[in-house]
Amino acid sequence: MDERDNTETPEVGIRRACDQCRLRKIRCDKGLPCANCRTANRSCSSTGVAQKPKEPRQRVLISSQYERKIDHFESRLASIERMLRDLTTSLAQNNNNHHRTTPEEANHHSGYQASTAASSTVGDGTDTLYGGDDEDDLDTAFEGNSSMAAQTALASEFLENAVTQTHFRDLNPNMQSALSSLKQIARMRHHKTTHEARFAHAKPLPRSGVRELPMPPMSLVIEMLREMKENPPLTFSLMCAFIAVDEFAEYCRKVYFPAEEYSVATFIIVNAGLCYLFGEKSIPLEGAAEAGLLRHHHLCRDNLETALASLPMLLPARMENIQALLLGASYAVEISKFTLAYQLNTSAALMCQALGYHRLPIPNPDEANPYEARSALFWAAYMLDKGLSLRFGRSSAIQDYDISMPKSIGQLVNGSDPWKVVLNLWIVHAELMGKVYEQLYSPAALAQPPERRLESARHLIVSLKKLAKDSEELGRQARAPGSGFKEPGPMGVYSIKLVLLSDEVSHWSSMTLIYRAIPATPGLPSSFNPECLEAARRATAAHHECMKLTEANLFVQVAYLHWTILYAPFIPYIVLFCHVIETSDADDLRRMADFVASVAPNCSHSEAIDKLHRVCQVLCNVAQIYVEAKAQAALQQPDQEMSLAGHDFDMYLSQLGFMTQTNDGLAGAANAGDGGFMNPGGNDMMGGGMDANLATSQLSN
Repeated sequence: MDERDNTETPEVGIRRACDQCRLRKIRCDKGLPCANCRTANRSCSSTGVAQKPKEPRQRVLISSQYERKIDHFESRLASIERMLRDLTTSLAQNNNNHHRTTPEEANHHSGYQASTAASSTVGDGTDTLYGGDDEDDLDTAFEGNSSMAAQTALASEFLENAVTQTHFRDLNPNMQSALSSLKQIARMRHHKTTHEARFAHAKPLPRSGVRELPMPPMSLVIEMLREMKENPPLTFSLMCAFIAVDEFAEYCRKVYFPAEEYSVATFIIVNAGLCYLFGEKSIPLEGAAEAGLLRHHHLCRDNLETALASLPMLLPARMENIQALLLGASYAVEISKFTLAYQLNTSAALMCQALGYHRLPIPNPDEANPYEARSALFWAAYMLDKGLSLRFGRSSAIQDYDISMPKSIGQLVNGSDPWKVVLNLWIVHAELMGKVYEQLYSPAALAQPPERRLESARHLIVSLKKLAKDSEELGRQARAPGSGFKEPGPMGVYSIKLVLLSDEVSHWSSMTLIYRAIPATPGLPSSFNPECLEAARRATAAHHECMKLTEANLFVQVAYLHWTILYAPFIPYIVLFCHVIETSDADDLRRMADFVASVAPNCSHSEAIDKLHRVCQVLCNVAQIYVEAKAQAALQQPDQEMSLAGHDFDMYLSQLGFMTQTNDGLAGAANAGDGGFMNPGGNDMMGGGMDANLATSQLSN
């Protein structure tokens, strides 16, 4: 065996060329030692000097399975972050003695699940709309003279401490409970809440965007689209009136058969429309069929809220974006998220004006967006703008003097002629609502002489009565035999009756608000004129008719309460409350109790309705206790303690805007003849009374 055989040892892997061969730039056989080094009798070594070591390669495994695992981990981390934020918020609230009431799970008919305030905080991907999660950084939103919040502006430190004064400790427990309830309502304006500015069912946005969100089965959607073309449902005759059925079908095609990337706005339009359609289609069904449709309804609802929460702050002014914003605003009204509805609709209104939709266009047959489509979009934004602005006591985003577009919804609307007339009547009502704020309750109006506002109020009453008469005439024509009126959707023959009856409630409520600005004749026992009281009573009577008409279907009843009672300031209830406090009218006290009882069955189906019920129940209890206390005082000589209690009871009502104080600090019915009780001409006027929506959203948070 030669020398090489004696010196070589087993090598694992491939040996590099030795240092000597590399230095001389000659070929090395990579032996140990190599042939060149043996021949030259040199030491053979290989240190790898000036040579980069070769790193072992790793096999990269990337597949859809790993992508799903990564998304799953991110989702779980986002859930943990939400839980930590919710826990922190809950502990902070407990330290501040703020107790939240969680409504029961929504009934399967309602389609709206009441949620706790903690569940309204969403995870990653939803901060675009909310702008952060820190509740303490939020400022209290401004509310004007037509909102309930404006009536708590006179609250002072006395209001904070009066209940704890010595002479209250030995009072009747009912009286002290009423005082505490009034204090709680009076303080609600100072509470900072975030739940109304958040979507409760929004989910973290997937990494690749809305395209990864699940959708209802394609076959079911295609079947519904075919039915829509033959018989447009009520949803597309009223709620989605600004989107034609064929246009909606094209949006669905883009989402279900995407030849190219589609926008978030397209996704919002499709899911909003399907959410309404599944909800309406489930109305006449029962059992498994209904449960299946509601499951798809909830899926589209979650997709809609997730997409709306991920909208960027700055959207380009395009028709598609306006449609998405308007559908989002309408949906926000449906779930009583009026702050979100106001924000979304204001953006849509500004886009409409930026594109010139409010002006009479020059005819152009080659134009991409025809006149009818622009008209329908603009008037939809206009109607929401006027109603929500009055609700929050703010000026409108759209001014009437800047409009040259005819007040008509156009011919694009789906459905038969009576529904187009209904929408045109809604435009007129929206215009009147804008004028009510501008001419009666805005700061400029309050600075006018009383005679000027009185004249404006009377003109508005004339216009509103004409609108109510036109609405009644439409109802007679639509129900007449041979009218050719075709009822859309599965709601049956009572749908037109329900819509017009709910309009009647709105008309009487608006009339009450207008009459509220007209001072009563001096010498009358009430500070309200008889017309105001009559309008308030007629509004509550029409409300009970609507509740009776919808008692067989909670889905429709909840929608009525959201769009009619909660959407605009429902002043009649507060007018009745103030009248009972002033005159101890037993019939009006009974009307208050009946209203509370009518709303009670729906408390578990909507958080907003539950809070409306609680506020109205508190005021009804306060009125009952106050009337009993006054009756007791009239039967016997009141002692000093009862006198002090009555004084502070009136003081609380004054702080809420239900009574005004005279110079000596006393308020009440005794001074009503001198204008001391709810002086309609003063800056401390009730100004639209109770914005039940705002009041209920802030109470008990």
